[in-house]
Amino acid sequence: MRAVLSESEHDFGIMLGKVLSPSQPLQSEEFLRGREEQLQGIKRALYQAGRHVLIHGLRGVGKSSLAQTAAFSLSTDMDPIIMACDDKSTFGSVIREMFDGAVTNNPLVEKRIREAGLSFSKLGITLGGKEATQEGKASAPGSVNEAVRLVQFLCESYTVKPVIVIDEFDQLTDKDEQQFFTNFIKQVSDRHVPAHFIFCGIGESIDAIMSAHASADRYFHTVGLGQLPWEARYEIVNGAAERLGVTTDENTVIRIARISDGFPHYVHFVSEKLFWRVFEAQNGGRITPELFGFAMSDAASSMDMKLRGPYETATQKYNNDYEAVLWAAADGHEMKRQSSAIYESYLRIMRDRPEEALDRAKFNQRINRLKQPAHASILTGSRQGWYEFTEKMIRGYVRLRAEQAGVVLEVDHPAMKRRLRTF
Repeated sequence: MRAVLSESEHDFGIMLGKVLSPSQPLQSEEFLRGREEQLQGIKRALYQAGRHVLIHGLRGVGKSSLAQTAAFSLSTDMDPIIMACDDKSTFGSVIREMFDGAVTNNPLVEKRIREAGLSFSKLGITLGGKEATQEGKASAPGSVNEAVRLVQFLCESYTVKPVIVIDEFDQLTDKDEQQFFTNFIKQVSDRHVPAHFIFCGIGESIDAIMSAHASADRYFHTVGLGQLPWEARYEIVNGAAERLGVTTDENTVIRIARISDGFPHYVHFVSEKLFWRVFEAQNGGRITPELFGFAMSDAASSMDMKLRGPYETATQKYNNDYEAVLWAAADGHEMKRQSSAIYESYLRIMRDRPEEALDRAKFNQRINRLKQPAHASILTGSRQGWYEFTEKMIRGYVRLRAEQAGVVLEVDHPAMKRRLRTF
């Protein structure tokens, strides 16, 4: 593989953007790691006519990458139609945007409407005038039946078997709108319309669409995504390094894998910062402890404010002891931990810190305050003493900040402890 470390910054940046993707979903099987089994399952499931896909899991585990990679691999003559919901989305607006996406991907759809002398009123969809028809912009359908007829039209004029990805489905929270979608999918399947829909959302949204109709489960292949397996994290780092001409060492790769907490975004993001530092060093592609430290600072300072903001709000208080409590909450592999286990982690962390450790009473006071709005409600807890991060992806950012401060947290899987003892 041709090394690019000795080439221009532009060429290096172009290659880096090809092998790592921290800012947008993957669309190619070549770079999708750790989801091969799920991708194969989706492909096999969609051999069956009338079946669709639901992908659910924690925010940031790679649902969009799996959905888009599957969609592109299943699409033959035309790109898939990809859209996302927001808090203002309705069933009608999503269907309208689906049509608009088809026109954007293939302007011939609009031409075919005019050449065939069709109006959307003949399809059961009123556009409100000739000008709107010529622009190819659909109004929201007035019923599920109209929406099904529109999809049938796309199968005839866009591609025979369109694949449509509807991301961020959890943003659509109205029960009636969710039921529209469930009935719509049932009608698409029952009427033998050869389109496939891939929905992505957190677990609650999947429960909602399944519960909206008693027989909904027969129409869906459901994929639950957890955090990225360890070997997949290694593959991302090592694969990108090889393409760039960077020499990795096992300790560095394990540290990145550990910091990431199993969220693909962090693996890509931290690796990106590290490889830029190696490029700037022009030292033959070697990763040094100094470069790794610089990369951790780069990553922490440029992280998305949705992750960095709550951390700063939670820890930058008059009493400068919340940070270590938060690090302790992110220790180990469990998403939900008891306060007694968190306190044990806290005491271990404080053994190597210059500050004096809090006693148990003050520790309990601090960790309970981390549940309050004044601390960004960064933690949530139960009366039984169990705590977890309100936004699970922030846990990875907390682990990154701990690493930046020189605090080594326990690995996020028990099976890895033995392996790490050799370093």
